[in-house]
Amino acid sequence: MRKEKISLWGYIDKTGKYIITPRFDDAFNFHEGLAVVRKDYLFGYIDMTGKYIIEPQYQYAGSFIDGIALVMADDKWGFINRTGEYVISPQFDKATEFHDDIAMVIVNGKYGYIDKTGAYIVKPKFDVGGIFHEGLTWVQTDNKYGFIDTSGNYAICPKFEFVRDFADGLAAARKALKFGYIDKMGEFVIPPVFKVAENFKNGIACVITDLDPIYIDKTGTPVNPSTAYLDRGSFKEGLLPAKDGDKYGFINDSGEFIIKPSFFIAEPFCEGLARVKTGVTSKWGYINKAGESAFKAKFNEAEDFCDGIARVMVKIDPLL
Repeated sequence: MRKEKISLWGYIDKTGKYIITPRFDDAFNFHEGLAVVRKDYLFGYIDMTGKYIIEPQYQYAGSFIDGIALVMADDKWGFINRTGEYVISPQFDKATEFHDDIAMVIVNGKYGYIDKTGAYIVKPKFDVGGIFHEGLTWVQTDNKYGFIDTSGNYAICPKFEFVRDFADGLAAARKALKFGYIDKMGEFVIPPVFKVAENFKNGIACVITDLDPIYIDKTGTPVNPSTAYLDRGSFKEGLLPAKDGDKYGFINDSGEFIIKPSFFIAEPFCEGLARVKTGVTSKWGYINKAGESAFKAKFNEAEDFCDGIARVMVKIDPLL
């Protein structure tokens, strides 16, 4: 009986050469010189030669940020340093990575926040809590949403039915079943008149009134965003994947095709290369900004380059 192929992850450079041959069940981008990899359901860390610096032993492992990484062991969450020593012992039912030097934690179903020493900024007491953005995070208590600052004090007392994160200095907030946008004082600067309101990005947000989505600026005035915003978000490195018929190519900010549509799938450029597939069953490869293949397409899965390295997956026949 034919055995199923095994999926293995490794890392390549921009010539397509393996710098770490595929041998992991999963692999993630390098951060601060180390990458998380998974082998036999456990996570550990390798250096850029593929050598284990911290052997696979965790149920979950996050990337290192400022020398600290979030891990789960024995169903509890804590934080380690680059040698694998615990700087905050596993004690939380759930935790997030640090944002603005603060991590959200859950204990007995309640949400709180800690600093990098593990000391509580706010002991777990909220029904739900978010992650810090622009110095504030939303919290829910008694079915109302508000925001706290990095000292754990209320910046905006709970009074909304629902809120989103702050972005571009404003947050979507719902009152009387309608969304508007508030400032960091908790005051509506765009009245609550929308059925749906998304976060602002680059000064533009998508909202829904009664029918189709529209786009508004930070004064609440409807605008006509560029093709780039409507299609795939912001341009990356001056180009954007765009579809013509059933094929993707790349356009410039004038809407002109710089790379003709010839791809089944095309992802945005990153570090000068873009991931593409030419057909449903074809392998992933990379092209340069002239639309030329950087090297042979040979990967079952491929991710963007990050600091000159990309993680890729190939399927191989198992050893008999």
